[in-house]
Amino acid sequence: MQLQGWLFDLYPLDSSMILWIKDGDGLIYRLKETFYPRFYAKGRKKDLLALFSSLDKKQWVKGYQWRCRKDFWSGCEVEVIEIELTNIDCYLQLPKILPPWEEKITFYNCDIPLAQFYLYEKGLFPTGRCIAEVEGDRVFEIRPDPSDSIWEDDGDLPEIRIMELDVLDNGGCGSLLLECEGYRLEMEGIDLYEVNRFLNYFDPDLILSDRGDDFIFPHLFSLQRRSKIPILWDREPAPLKRSINSRGRSYFSYGRTYYQAPAHLLFGRWHIDRRNSFVYGESGLDGVIELSRLAKIPVQRMARTSPGTAITSMQLDRALKEGILIPWRKGEPEQFKTAWDLLVADKGGLVFQPKLGVFEDVAEIDFSSMYPTIMVIHNISPETVLCGCCQNRRVPEVGYSICEKREGIVPKTLKPVLERRARLKQKMKETDSHGAYNRRQIALKWMLVTCFGYLGYRNARFGRIEAHEAVTAFGREKLLQAKEICEQDGFELLHAITDSLWIRKKGLTEDDVLKVCQRINETTGIPIALEGIYRWMVFLPSKENPESPVANRYFGLFKNGGIKARGLAFRRSDIPPFVQEAQLKMLDILGETKNIEDYRSKIPEILELLLNYSLILREGRANQDELTITKRISKEPYDYCVDSLTAIAAQQLDEVGIEIHPGEKVSYLIKDALAKDKAERVKSLPLIGPDDTYDIKKYLDILLKASEELLIHFGYDRKHLSQLI
Repeated sequence: MQLQGWLFDLYPLDSSMILWIKDGDGLIYRLKETFYPRFYAKGRKKDLLALFSSLDKKQWVKGYQWRCRKDFWSGCEVEVIEIELTNIDCYLQLPKILPPWEEKITFYNCDIPLAQFYLYEKGLFPTGRCIAEVEGDRVFEIRPDPSDSIWEDDGDLPEIRIMELDVLDNGGCGSLLLECEGYRLEMEGIDLYEVNRFLNYFDPDLILSDRGDDFIFPHLFSLQRRSKIPILWDREPAPLKRSINSRGRSYFSYGRTYYQAPAHLLFGRWHIDRRNSFVYGESGLDGVIELSRLAKIPVQRMARTSPGTAITSMQLDRALKEGILIPWRKGEPEQFKTAWDLLVADKGGLVFQPKLGVFEDVAEIDFSSMYPTIMVIHNISPETVLCGCCQNRRVPEVGYSICEKREGIVPKTLKPVLERRARLKQKMKETDSHGAYNRRQIALKWMLVTCFGYLGYRNARFGRIEAHEAVTAFGREKLLQAKEICEQDGFELLHAITDSLWIRKKGLTEDDVLKVCQRINETTGIPIALEGIYRWMVFLPSKENPESPVANRYFGLFKNGGIKARGLAFRRSDIPPFVQEAQLKMLDILGETKNIEDYRSKIPEILELLLNYSLILREGRANQDELTITKRISKEPYDYCVDSLTAIAAQQLDEVGIEIHPGEKVSYLIKDALAKDKAERVKSLPLIGPDDTYDIKKYLDILLKASEELLIHFGYDRKHLSQLI
């Protein structure tokens, strides 16, 4: 029998790969295929044969062959032993079995996630069309449908039935909401039989939740275990045993601590926790599916992993296709550098500090995907930088060589992604700018952004710090070239940061800017686009020093009436919504202006708005929820040396049994910031009562700071503003 449909889900189970295929009529089939994973090893033949013999005694192997495969770093072919395992369970045990052999043998391709390994081998991808030859529930052959492509811009997708799952209150655990296809079921007390009836009737493909991973599913699984009533979360015919994990992981990245809740995945059905998915939060389900298809990572996993993992998976896929060995443990150390070498090489992106003040006739131009494009056009990849076969000193400043004989795995992987994003952006302009094309290109944008960071990440599969340094060196050179071209055409540079420039020329027109963009594109080889022309643009000083500029505090009004801002209060999560609303209303007033004089004429209206909001605070009329401040904790609640307001709020949650982990956010109301009793300084959000008051002086100060950001360039600092209200 031949079955055609979309590959909906897959996972290893009981020594087989389980496949769920959805046909054109919406019917879903559970199939299984025996999958024999393979890994490679390099060393002396007697040691390799001894390894095979050891595994054979455990009945782990089907056989072996001698193969020639490419070494990743040198590109040369090397002889390795290919060992085929009897089942997927044996493959999962390899990281425990192989370490004693590492002194004599180098291992490859032995720790690739199994679902991805299967997709790489078969040429399939999640939600992709496939053709399977089956008998009963057994797959004898499966192949991709030639009518579908991973790079299709308008590839048809299976219809997805979505169910919403949520709790009805902040506290807790005794109320549940289920919603699907317009039908809504609210339960004040959780009835597991009713939950099963709902799931059985609608049979959703996707369950969307908020806090499903860290709260709802752990609680429901625990309830299920205690009551011994199985819930039909999975489509698996037999109930599966799960360990109930309520702790995730905290990790440090780019100067900030993050928390990721433990994944609670379903079998034959998808579960996505919107709060536990960066990709979903940025680009919705369209973005998750886009990256899942390209990276060949199952949808549920893709929702919980990073865009950087997606680009790594694409690189793994390409390596397997080209017969490149994937090292088990990364073994390429950073080259020795003197202090002077480090000073020259480790500079990062180039920044020209902005000129302080307010300016007219300003244009912003941005390089499109600057760093990924540099990797592609200059062939920058871990194995091509300092390759050993070429001595061309092509990288500016640092003088690294780049291989001219082979194309690197990173540019090979990135090139089609860049082309695809450009096509999606074009289709986005032709259709709905907020539709599926936009969400998919946003997902690709984040993948392209993270690919640069992964190039220098010490644990990345295909990472090397010298390649990372080469990209930034080219980036600095191209930004300098852009600056010089702008100045040659009579523009004044106001600010530049990594891949963006703000330029000014009296009476500039869009044609003037587009011409300079064309020249920059021709010189640098990287597309650069006009972000917009501003009626006026403001660059703000440092909060600590009014004479010192900073790169990321500015705002301006485009000619089309849109406001662009960075570093202002309304964009920060640690500013209460009440103050954010006040600043946004002030910006709405400024949105009516045409020039600096208009801006100045609106100051009385802004001051009147400030006075109104300050009166609401003073009279105690502000809503408590609108005064909550949200901050991320970086430590366990009781590990703080200083009793900051955030630490106290986290401790309050811990005291009432609400777990809070490093990297998670806490929201609280400031009651009295200077109270001697620290418990009276703040009240954490779930614990706020109707009689709790707020610190008027503290909130007035936050409001004044937000107003100061918009008026300081006209001489209105906090001290002056406080006298006016």
